[in-house]
Amino acid sequence: MGGSPGWFCVIGAFLAAWTGGEITGRWLPPMWAERFGDSLGLRLLVGFAGGAVMAFGARLAGGCTSGHGISGALQLSVGSWISLICFFAGGVVTAMLLYGT
Repeated sequence: MGGSPGWFCVIGAFLAAWTGGEITGRWLPPMWAERFGDSLGLRLLVGFAGGAVMAFGARLAGGCTSGHGISGALQLSVGSWISLICFFAGGVVTAMLLYGT
């Protein structure tokens, strides 16, 4: 394992997916194909673009979601609370766009 906590996350995610029966071998989830079509290229483009926007946002906010949500908010940092509220609002908007509700 090399002592890296990152490996534990990968192994934990794999075990959770395996024991939960979520390993399907599909490249596109049915919900994605239903809403956006069956283009793997579009899925990859959106995934990489989302990752780039998240990285930019983390840099702009001075930390990642976990850092602000757990550490900063517990230290009563106003900036962390604002970031945390925006993370939740962004999640709600994203869920509404994906699920159409």
